[in-house]
Amino acid sequence: MKPIHTSPLAILTLLASLAGCTVFPNGEPPRVMDIAVPEQPTARTPGFGKTLQVDTPQATEPFDSSRILTKPSPSEFQVYGGVRWRDTAPVVVREVMIASLREEGRFNGVTNESSPTASDLTLSTDLYGFHSETFGDQPRVVITLYGQLMDNHTRETLCTGDFAITRPASAREVDAVVDAFGRGGEQLGQELRAWLSSCLD
Repeated sequence: MKPIHTSPLAILTLLASLAGCTVFPNGEPPRVMDIAVPEQPTARTPGFGKTLQVDTPQATEPFDSSRILTKPSPSEFQVYGGVRWRDTAPVVVREVMIASLREEGRFNGVTNESSPTASDLTLSTDLYGFHSETFGDQPRVVITLYGQLMDNHTRETLCTGDFAITRPASAREVDAVVDAFGRGGEQLGQELRAWLSSCLD
């Protein structure tokens, strides 16, 4: 009896029909979200006369990813399905800080660590929280950072600070949560500018 030869395509088609799915799924790509940072008024106070490099915050899993996180219980993280940040959370936070400081206009220049230009100061941070919490009836957004400002010429740490931002979301849906992240980013920018002013003025 001669062996029966079956083509690979036929085998894949048979397996797909048995599993009730398609061989090449054609699902919609996830929604890509960003934090909208409102424009800040131009600084009316004198500038610092310095340039600042803002490094991408250091973070570990699950924060070092583009997933939008929620924490429904004190011991568990989950992700919102079908949606993600436009980049990793540390990069999103870095861009929020840079945009806020550029809009204020007190530095001669604000760059990130990939810029080839030298800077007078470096802001390094650690990101410990970038998620929503739903412990009660109303979800809230949490942004937690530890910051350190260094003089690049002397390698001296000029000041350190903790930032703990919480903003309520109007609903549990992801659009309301992203909107709360935007308001949290605005608050972070305000607190960051005040902290730098107290350190450098």
